[in-house]
Amino acid sequence: MPQHNLKYASVTWIDYVKAVCIMSALPFVAGSQLLLSFFSKNNAHKPWRRVLTDATFRYVSSSMSVPQMQLVMGTTLSVYKKWAKQHGVERDVQELGDDARLLWMTERNTDRVILYIHGGVYCLPMQEPAATFWKKTVDSINDETRRQVGLVTLNYSLVPTAYFPTQLKQTILALNHLRSSGIKPENIHIAGESAGGALILQLLSYILHPLSDKFIPSLNFQRGDRFGSFCIMSPWVSLNGKTGSHLANSDSDVLPASTWAYLGDQNRPSLNSSKEASYFMEALNVPDEWFSGTFGVVDRILISVGEKECLRDDVLEVAQKLGNGGQKLRVVVDKNGVHNDQYQDIMAGYSHQRQLTKDIRGWMLEKFIETDDHVSS
Repeated sequence: MPQHNLKYASVTWIDYVKAVCIMSALPFVAGSQLLLSFFSKNNAHKPWRRVLTDATFRYVSSSMSVPQMQLVMGTTLSVYKKWAKQHGVERDVQELGDDARLLWMTERNTDRVILYIHGGVYCLPMQEPAATFWKKTVDSINDETRRQVGLVTLNYSLVPTAYFPTQLKQTILALNHLRSSGIKPENIHIAGESAGGALILQLLSYILHPLSDKFIPSLNFQRGDRFGSFCIMSPWVSLNGKTGSHLANSDSDVLPASTWAYLGDQNRPSLNSSKEASYFMEALNVPDEWFSGTFGVVDRILISVGEKECLRDDVLEVAQKLGNGGQKLRVVVDKNGVHNDQYQDIMAGYSHQRQLTKDIRGWMLEKFIETDDHVSS
């Protein structure tokens, strides 16, 4: 059973002191990057608060080890509790067993729900800007349609406490719980970025190519059931970190190629769990026909990626492997965008919507309006 006894955020006192020093230097590093932005083509199009936010993200992720970042960021549950208090949301935690839980960001809903699966390279917890982005998205959908959509996030185990296929198992536990609550498959919409987007692709792979691993439960769906939609943002589909756009965009992304390679190494033990593990963890490596039958599993898919992010080429190649979905598959390349650019403006404190944010919210809204029209007719 692929569980590990290593502790989360386990640091030595030396690592702790180093983390304090790194965080103490942050204002000086961010300030210097703001001054240098006047001479940088990568930052020329960014407002000053985005320069500071992106520089902060890049500096911390490139300077700290995974345990140090876990120490600073906390856990998904602690982030959720803090976020809920700040936004006046009543905390609602449903335990699923096996260290998995559902964290509701709206009132529970058994009609229509968005299951949000956070990113963080399987190592890091959900962060507040992502929770805020999806809460605003759902609120806007509810205002527009005047019908309630629920929003819930999956709190799954992180490396090094657990590796693949633990996170896939926990995703299936969450979906089975939602189904047992009476939510129809077509009314379940799954959204995720980075590792969360990769987990959606893992789920798709599992439905199309079930693993014989007894550790993973069966998905409680019937033949012919389809999910409402998958919103897959900047999915992490290769642990290598050395492909074309990793090198071309290393200077422009908020995570340089060296950091992607380091984070990939933290997940290498996942590839030892089974012979199929590479296909599930690295969708870039699957055969061309691997995703054949995708649109018998889900009604529509959105894939987004930033023009200036390291993952760009990998994501676009995987999008091609999903096949010719016609209007059921939409691929968005965010101009000048970095990794998960939809959250960076929220981190910077901007209230305006970038085009990528409008694209994601508009695409989600289209589905719910279409569903309402179908019901009313």
